[in-house]
Amino acid sequence: MSTVQKSERRVLSTRRVVFLVIAAAAPMAAIAGNAPLALVRGNGISLPAAYVLAAAVLLCFAVGYSAMSKRVTNDGAFYVFVARGLGKPAGVATAYVAALGYLALSVGMAAVFGYFTSLVLAQSGVDVPWGVPTAVGVVVAAVFGHRSADVSARFLGVLMVLEFAVLLVLDVLVVGDRGAGALPAESFSPGQLFGGSLGIALMFAFTSFVGFESAALYGEETRDPARSIPRALYISVSSIAVFYVLTAWVVIGGAGGTAAPERARKDLGNLVFTLAEQYGGTALLDAAAVLLCTSVLASWIALHNAASRYLFALGWEQVAPRVLGRYHPVHRSPHIGSAVVTTVTAGVVGVMGLAGASPYETIAAAVVGMGTLSIVLVQAFTALAVMVFFRGRADRRTFSGVVAPVVGVLGLGTAFVLASVNYATLTGTDNPLINVVPVLIVVTAVAGVLAALRLRSRRPLAYIQLAGTTNRHRPDARAPHERPAYTRRYCVVGAGPAGMIMARNLLREGVPFDWYERNPDFGGIWDPDHEGSPMYDSCHFISSKYTSGFYGAPMPAHFPDYPGWREIRDYIRDFGRQYDLHRHVSFGTEVTSAEPLADDRWRVTLSDGTVHEYDGLICCPGVTWHPNEVQLPDQEVFEGTVRHSVTFRDGLEFRGKRVLIVGAGNSGVDIACDAARHADTAYLSVRRGYRFVPKHVAGLPTDAVLNGKLDPPKGVVLTSDVNAMLDTLVGDLTRFGLPAPDHDALSSHPIMNTQVLHYLAHGDLVARPDIARLTATGVVFGDGSEAEVDEIVLATGYEYRMPFLDPALLEWRHGHPQLYLNVFSRELDSLYVLGFVEFADAAYKRFDEMAQLVMIDINARETGLRKDELTELKRTDTPDLRGGVKYLDSPRHTNYVERSTYMAYLARLRDRFGWHDVDDHTYDGLRADATSTASPKESSHV
Repeated sequence: MSTVQKSERRVLSTRRVVFLVIAAAAPMAAIAGNAPLALVRGNGISLPAAYVLAAAVLLCFAVGYSAMSKRVTNDGAFYVFVARGLGKPAGVATAYVAALGYLALSVGMAAVFGYFTSLVLAQSGVDVPWGVPTAVGVVVAAVFGHRSADVSARFLGVLMVLEFAVLLVLDVLVVGDRGAGALPAESFSPGQLFGGSLGIALMFAFTSFVGFESAALYGEETRDPARSIPRALYISVSSIAVFYVLTAWVVIGGAGGTAAPERARKDLGNLVFTLAEQYGGTALLDAAAVLLCTSVLASWIALHNAASRYLFALGWEQVAPRVLGRYHPVHRSPHIGSAVVTTVTAGVVGVMGLAGASPYETIAAAVVGMGTLSIVLVQAFTALAVMVFFRGRADRRTFSGVVAPVVGVLGLGTAFVLASVNYATLTGTDNPLINVVPVLIVVTAVAGVLAALRLRSRRPLAYIQLAGTTNRHRPDARAPHERPAYTRRYCVVGAGPAGMIMARNLLREGVPFDWYERNPDFGGIWDPDHEGSPMYDSCHFISSKYTSGFYGAPMPAHFPDYPGWREIRDYIRDFGRQYDLHRHVSFGTEVTSAEPLADDRWRVTLSDGTVHEYDGLICCPGVTWHPNEVQLPDQEVFEGTVRHSVTFRDGLEFRGKRVLIVGAGNSGVDIACDAARHADTAYLSVRRGYRFVPKHVAGLPTDAVLNGKLDPPKGVVLTSDVNAMLDTLVGDLTRFGLPAPDHDALSSHPIMNTQVLHYLAHGDLVARPDIARLTATGVVFGDGSEAEVDEIVLATGYEYRMPFLDPALLEWRHGHPQLYLNVFSRELDSLYVLGFVEFADAAYKRFDEMAQLVMIDINARETGLRKDELTELKRTDTPDLRGGVKYLDSPRHTNYVERSTYMAYLARLRDRFGWHDVDDHTYDGLRADATSTASPKESSHV
């Protein structure tokens, strides 16, 4: 589902979701339409008991769903849980079937509404064809579908209250007239329960509840879906069940108890209305008749909304035409999906009506039965997904994780089988053309699977994000005294952001460590005074302040959207002060050598000549300290200057020069912009096409909008297809002399800069292809063109190095160490590396999540709990952390991971080993101004 504009779309309370759900179930229409048929064809007067059994199964389903919701986030519908439990192809198949089901029910309700409304009007002396009220209803449903769900909920809430009221009045009148006879005890006797066809009675009972599952569709529009949606399910099922049981029981009593089936056989759909006239007179009859029409209309609107939202989800997930995934810029409603539902409804009902088909016996019979069967199948698959999800989980509880899901699967599976076997009874017709319609369900499910497989093949990144879920946050519930008394001592190398994150974790857990940093202060590469820093004056973060920063230390509100190096340097140092990290680090001390010893220990030599031994080595060396200085063809003949960008500090260095920048990474285009401003002539040499990402969309930071941190202003609608969005915002790059991109937007590291396009468009910067060779005074490019230049700046990136460590200790590929999850050495059990990873995301929070893996291993080494299991994973586990995305074949992308896939895998490992998640409050106890002081064992002993 959508990942943008969520906060403005979250307008529904639990109460309003309940209104939408109960309206979709249409209790009035269910009692008037289903109850008489169940009395005749089912197990007679035990219909209330059948409702109780169906409600018990659905409550078990709700228990399992709620239990899974406590562990997995889900802003979308049931198909998301199916994808998590049974796989994404099954999830898309479920979504397709659900969309078909709700669309069919919406079409059926249109015909039913026209039919009953025309009958009610005829009783009042107004004779109009059924097509007229259907047309009016189409307009009403379309208007509510175009608006927000909140508007629909308010309207449906009124209709729901009136429905309940008129039937409760009937219940009171019957009880008042017949006393205890209105509630015949025989309805719950075993003889009656099993005396007729319980299976058919259960089929009608489950059918009457169809619509309750639509609660999950409104997750994105509630402020707290984890709380609101399960509560809405419980309240809806319980309320509907109590209403059905009581009213069906009273209807049976009012119709003569054991004689009720025979009277139902005679009256069929008029049973409730003849009872209303018998016990309440014409006033109650008229009210019931009108409210039957409004009940059908309310159900129609709710089902229309449900169908619209499923179409929206399919479009947003890119497994259906993407135009369906657009929401209204003002109402935040799935208006395109709503328009499609309206068009299909009007088209099907209109064509069949003009062909002379009966609205009730043909149109409704054909599609309502198919819709019901589809939704029951969706419920059954969701119950199965919940059961599979809990299989083998350590935190599984007997009832919510085993009994309830199993009952849900068996009960809903039975309901689906019963509805399939007795489909002719469900539809009330023997027409073979109508009863073969369910074949469409199978065809639709297969189409969903094929759509998912096609997306996986053609757009692997979109497939990764399809039906996305994350584990719900689990804080550390341990008290400090419940943590192990750690005795092993660790060496942390480097005090850049990764090292600071690692040290904070060790302090919190109480792990002894020594920490060394060769520079005189925190700041890492962001302090240009640190030896080897690649910092230059115009450098800024490529992620915004809204997505960047450490857990527990958000970037200050007064920072610009994209802070410069001075703000970042000061922010990092302030982070160190907030958590009193200065007391635990040895500045000005370099680790010159680290050698493995027996028993997974390490000998560490420092720059002052001292030698120490440790139980583990945690390397946080940073990745932009060692320039990749390539040799250009015929460089030796060039009489000008060739230097790496690590030596660049200020654009003023280019004054009076003709400058060529080689490389179009983020630093390269920054420096090219400096050259465009200051050099006499500026060139940018690129080997391939790049995708340039604007730092702002609609005046807001792009990453914050795409990640849902900020909502774009009303009137701005974004697509889920990042390629299409960038093509729209940036346009044809070949106009500027750049090669066309030959890759998807996120299959290479994002270039967060469109300022370079400004200089290219104004001629202040000239794009050139790859270098063929150098001459004494200039360059010959790959296309044969030439340029005279005085200076060449190589923005060719940096090498991964750990100078204190023998490279032979690790396996390397394309200059990158091959680490398990980019953290663990596969060869040396006590060697950890933090920060040697590339992904399209702000780094600091991801580093903290990687640090949790180190803490899991340190804890396992200390306690021995599941250590063998973790060691085996380090040696043999080879997950696809790219999620099927084909990244560019370049050294930089050797260890590139897809952000969502990587985060999900780390979360699953934390979940597997029972380790807590991290949030902005995890480290509150370590703050320098915290009221509680650290316990002695939390000291680093530096």
